[in-house]
Amino acid sequence: MHHRVRRLLAAGLVQEVRQEARRGRPVRHYRAAAQAFVVPYHCTPLSRLEDLIGLHEHSFQEAFARAVVQAGLTLVQDRQDIGLRLYVNGDEVVSDITPGTDAFDWRDLLRPEAPALLANRGLLQLTREDAKALQTELSDVLARYLHKTGPDPYLYRLGLAPVVRGGEA
Repeated sequence: MHHRVRRLLAAGLVQEVRQEARRGRPVRHYRAAAQAFVVPYHCTPLSRLEDLIGLHEHSFQEAFARAVVQAGLTLVQDRQDIGLRLYVNGDEVVSDITPGTDAFDWRDLLRPEAPALLANRGLLQLTREDAKALQTELSDVLARYLHKTGPDPYLYRLGLAPVVRGGEA
């Protein structure tokens, strides 16, 4: 521990704030030198910038998946009915998770008795101007709700990014 603390001191990340006298060596107390730090990406063991983003995504994704499952279970009579549905849409074979083989309509979640659940994802074909307008609208909607302090916590995820040419959607 002594060597680790010395390295943190040398890097300017911690500072000694006081010493308590005692027989032998004094007890030293340290605190962080700042409220926040930035560790440069090249100083991490990560091989890709996507891995850096993934550090936060993994735990959120697990919590979000658990929350979607719990809310979604209220929509089905029998867990045995839930499955991966494969179907043809135009020239593509697509999949979703649904109770039964009938198409699930996400608008059903808007019914008053349905859980407050939205887990859409997909690909939008937009102009850059439309994408910027959507970005602004989503940001405005989120800003209207961020200050609210209701009794029930909800996870949310908003994302919009241009597809990397040659990459997957």
